[in-house]
Amino acid sequence: MKYYASHYLWHAGQNQLFRMQRIGLDASSHVFLSMESLEEEVRQTQWLNGLIILAPCRTERRKGESFLDFCQRVSQSVAGREELYAFHVSDFDLRKMEFTSRSRLQRL
Repeated sequence: MKYYASHYLWHAGQNQLFRMQRIGLDASSHVFLSMESLEEEVRQTQWLNGLIILAPCRTERRKGESFLDFCQRVSQSVAGREELYAFHVSDFDLRKMEFTSRSRLQRL
């Protein structure tokens, strides 16, 4: 299992934003397996600044799309117990909770 943590985590299946979470991904398939609150530094956990998104593998951000619009669109596309994958959002504005022109989704 591979572990990641970040300031914020948005879960598409629940359409909910969480603060300070640690997630576990299957080491070979990279499928999301677990989530827990992060209260202290945990061994074997890679810290990523900003935001991690849990969403289906076909997820991408549309040009000019706001974070709120992205969340609404992607959460509506999640089918039942569909497998989710983790994406780190680079250059995410944490103060405004918004994508920037340089924001990119990188699958973990």
